Amino acid sequence: MNRIFRSVNDTSAIEFNLYRQIILIIFPVLLFPIASHPMSTPPMSKKEEGSFITSYKEGGTRWKATWTLDEFIERGESKVRLVLSAEGITNPFTRDMKWESVSVWKSGAAFTPVEASTEVKDMQGNLVMTERKTVDESTGAVTFVRKDYENGGSVNESFEPDRDLLIVEGIVLALRSLPFGTDDTIKAQFLTNEPDLYNVEFRQKGRETIKTPDGEVECYKVELVPKLGALNVFKVFFPKTYFWFTVAPPHKWVRYEGLENDRDSPEVVMEAVPVKESGN
Repeated sequence: MNRIFRSVNDTSAIEFNLYRQIILIIFPVLLFPIASHPMSTPPMSKKEEGSFITSYKEGGTRWKATWTLDEFIERGESKVRLVLSAEGITNPFTRDMKWESVSVWKSGAAFTPVEASTEVKDMQGNLVMTERKTVDESTGAVTFVRKDYENGGSVNESFEPDRDLLIVEGIVLALRSLPFGTDDTIKAQFLTNEPDLYNVEFRQKGRETIKTPDGEVECYKVELVPKLGALNVFKVFFPKTYFWFTVAPPHKWVRYEGLENDRDSPEVVMEAVPVKESGN
């Protein structure tokens, strides 16, 4: 006579085997890199400039910055140079500093980082820290080197990202090329200044009207979502990260909300004040 009811032990064994099969199917997927494509070159003028203020999430100015952008040709390749000059308190420092970051991106068929360097000095002009990211254009490998001249520490890390690499320096320019006004989700790899390499997605969250010193501006809102693979359950511990870009081309960056630069940094709000127009 066939049994109509299975024993508790039989049911547990079946469930265990089912869970094991699911894990064997899902786990390799979690290890496999997220498929993605390089960012296209964003709309921009040959020369641009602007400024922004970084504030604590609770209010109060943290640091201020000005930036410039210029296009140039090097060995027959079109490139963009971004220079940021800033002053104030920035992670990991607890006193006022001055720093300058210079990044270079290729701006041909795709928009990809080439290098970025930062020098941090105290208010007396003494060199405190340097950082440098360098992308090997033949292999795509990137090196991150940091030197701490106050405490004698250093960091030297290498990463092998896909060709869709994004870095902190210049990311708001790169994101101008997002397919605004669509439901498309863009996947990329993002090298932070921790340093660490994350798989991320950029998801559009519709339109919002942002108040600026120049008046109200209609913007596209974009969320940066970290994809942590098997650790994705811990994503709830990462604060939400948002960017706002003008609806009107060339979709200039207007606002940012999220961590300042790594997981140990405070949550901040960055706002362009104002975005200056410039000619070609």
